[in-house]
Amino acid sequence: MSSDLGAPRARATLSAAIDQPTAPTAPLDGGVKAAITVLAVLAVLAALSFASVFVVPVILAILLALVFSGPCRWLRRRGIPQPVSAAAIVLSLLSGVAFFAAALAIPVAGWIEDAPRMAQEVEWKLRNLSGMAAAVVEAEEQITKAAATAAAADEGNGPLEVVVEERGPLTEVALGAPLIVAQTVFVLILTFFILASGSLFHERLVSVMPNFSDKRRAISIAYDVEREVSRYLLHITLINAGLGIAVGIALGALGMPNPLAFGLLAFVMNFVPFVGALVGLVLSFAVALVNLPSLFDAFVVAGVYFTLTSIEGQVVTPWLVGRKLRLNTVVILIAVAFWAWLWSIMGMIMAVPLLVTMSVLCKHIDALKPLGEFLAGPGPDRA
Repeated sequence: MSSDLGAPRARATLSAAIDQPTAPTAPLDGGVKAAITVLAVLAVLAALSFASVFVVPVILAILLALVFSGPCRWLRRRGIPQPVSAAAIVLSLLSGVAFFAAALAIPVAGWIEDAPRMAQEVEWKLRNLSGMAAAVVEAEEQITKAAATAAAADEGNGPLEVVVEERGPLTEVALGAPLIVAQTVFVLILTFFILASGSLFHERLVSVMPNFSDKRRAISIAYDVEREVSRYLLHITLINAGLGIAVGIALGALGMPNPLAFGLLAFVMNFVPFVGALVGLVLSFAVALVNLPSLFDAFVVAGVYFTLTSIEGQVVTPWLVGRKLRLNTVVILIAVAFWAWLWSIMGMIMAVPLLVTMSVLCKHIDALKPLGEFLAGPGPDRA
């Protein structure tokens, strides 16, 4: 009897508990929101750094697909199936990579192998520029000789010293080559599948949007990102090709060894703003200092390289690219440094395309427009 009466009481108690209004949740404090945002950003950066072996090839493949999706659609409108055009583009990319690797392998391997000897010769040739440097070097040699004499005197009394020879730079390159080859193959395969899929990405993007205005905005953002990134990369590729040809011809006329390698190196390194030109300048000066007869000849080579890269950076690129794409120079430098810290050389190459993508997103998303104003560089309507 008691159990029959207990069941209605329990149901009444449960119903009263459900019907009782819950107290409203207090909103998060501004400091708590900021702390959560900072922790989320740090977690994303840590994940990007930890998974760089996978993330970097994926992003590179997406950028390549953005560049070549326009030509693929153009070929499809002329009756060529999307997989066929995608295969042709990927095979062309593979041929280009193989050509660059074959042309740069021997010269770069020689430079890496001779780096200690080149550094020593550069040091000896630069001594004449400063008497103080010569005095410092002489003092260092005397200290080294004195230390060697003392070590020889104590050799019989001291413990046996075991010297472990470190791996050379060529060994490091050889050990990292399989990973580079695997990532390159993965990039090309993923690029093929993205290009061969055609407009599948845009169809899926439209299908997940809740209403018509969101669908239209999403498609507009996708096409704008594709257009701006592909335009930037295509223009920069043509500009860098012209720079590489000019550098190769000029350095060959000045008597530099392997002018083709320097032209290809200038083409590749110029995808990295600021830093690439500086690396090419230093390397050309060092090689010229070792291989050319006088210090004046080395300065001439460095001056020619600097002049060509300055014309490209200050005249050609702003004229061809800057009319449509205006980015803050300081922001570009910060982006290059940040992505280099996160993803090394590949991060430096992808820094500006990622910045272009962010700039396009800022134009379409109201909440990001202040950030877009910060990213934008001086234009015709700016002071």
